[in-house]
Amino acid sequence: MKICHFTTVHPREDVRIFYKECSSLAEKGYNVTLLVADGKGNETKNNVEIIDIGDYRTSRMKRLFLGRKIMLKKALSLDSDIYHFHDPELLPIGLKLKKKHRKVIYDCHEDVAKQILYKTWLGPLLIRTFLSKAYDKYEKRISKQLDGLVSVIDEITNKFEVINKITLKNYPVINEIATKQKPIHERQNKIVYIGSLSKVRGIKDYIEAMADVNPEYELILIGKFSSDEFHNECKELKSWRRVNYMGFLPLEKAIDVYSNCYLGLSVLHPEKNYLTSLPTKGFEYMAVGIPTVMSDFDYWRPYFDGCAVFITPQNPKNLADTINHLIVSTDEYQKLVHNCNEKIHQYSWENEFDKLLNLYNTILNLPK
Repeated sequence: MKICHFTTVHPREDVRIFYKECSSLAEKGYNVTLLVADGKGNETKNNVEIIDIGDYRTSRMKRLFLGRKIMLKKALSLDSDIYHFHDPELLPIGLKLKKKHRKVIYDCHEDVAKQILYKTWLGPLLIRTFLSKAYDKYEKRISKQLDGLVSVIDEITNKFEVINKITLKNYPVINEIATKQKPIHERQNKIVYIGSLSKVRGIKDYIEAMADVNPEYELILIGKFSSDEFHNECKELKSWRRVNYMGFLPLEKAIDVYSNCYLGLSVLHPEKNYLTSLPTKGFEYMAVGIPTVMSDFDYWRPYFDGCAVFITPQNPKNLADTINHLIVSTDEYQKLVHNCNEKIHQYSWENEFDKLLNLYNTILNLPK
C-alpha cells in the first residue's frame, strides 16, 4: 500500500503526523511519503520518504495559491493508494484529488470553526460568528465528498457527516517514551511546558509564577512562540531570567529533556476550544511519570485524575503555590508518579494506531 501524507503548515517532524502516523505505518512495512513545505530539502527518516516542495509557511498567500498548486502536482505524481492531509487550507486540494478518483482522508486536528470565534484580529464578534458559521458549512460540505475523516476527539469527529470517520486520539507512543522515565531522585529541578507558546496556553502565567517558585527551580519552554511580538513581551518579564527557552525540538530530543524534569505544566486558559480538547503534552508527561499541574477542566479530569493537580487558570500566584507544595510534599508527589505509571497504559498510541489501519483497509475494501 502506498500512502501519502501532506501538509503545508506543520513541521516535518510534527509528533502526530510524522512520529505517530507516518512512522508507525512505515514500521508496518507500508510505502509512506510525507510531503512538506519547509525549504529544508528531501530526506528519508524512520523509513518515511520526506519530500519538500519549498518553504511557503512564511506567507499565507503563497501557501494558499502557489504552495497548494505545487502540492497537488507533486501528490498526483506519486500515484498513492491513500492521500491523507492535515491542514484545513488543503481542503480544496483534497477535493481535487478526489475528483481525480483518488482515495482521500482529511485529518482534522482542531475545531477551526470554534477557533475563529476567538481570533479577535478578524474583527468584532458579529463578524467572527458569521465567519465561523460559514467556515463550518464549507468544511462539512467538502469533507462529506471525501473518503474518510480523522479527528482527535469525538466531539469534533461527530459533527461531520462522513461515513468512514474515526477518532484518533493523540496518545503517546508508549514504547518510545516510557523507557526514558527517570527515578525520582535523579530528576532535575526543572518545571517544563512543551507545545505551542501563546498567551492563551498560559505561557505568561508560567513565567510570572516563577517569581514565587523555589529559586532552585527553572522553567523549561519547548516549542515555538505564536509571534515575535509575544516572544518579546515574555522576555521583558522580570522572571524571564528563570526561563530556559529551547525552541522547537524533535520528539527524541524533547523526550530526553522533559523526562529529566520534576513537573509538567498544562494550565491553558478556559477558551471553548480548549474545554473539550485533550492536551497531548499531559499524556506525554504521564508516560515518563511526571505529575502535571493543569487546568481544572471537567473534560480533562477522567483522563488525568490521580496524575495531576488541577487548578484555576490565569492565576500565577496560585500556580506558584501549587508547584512549591508539590516540591516539598514528597509522599503526594510519589503517589502521583505511581498513578502515572498505572494509568498511562490506557492511553497508548499503539492501541490507537489499529484504528487508522482499519480505516485505510475499509476505504480500499481490503480485509481488516
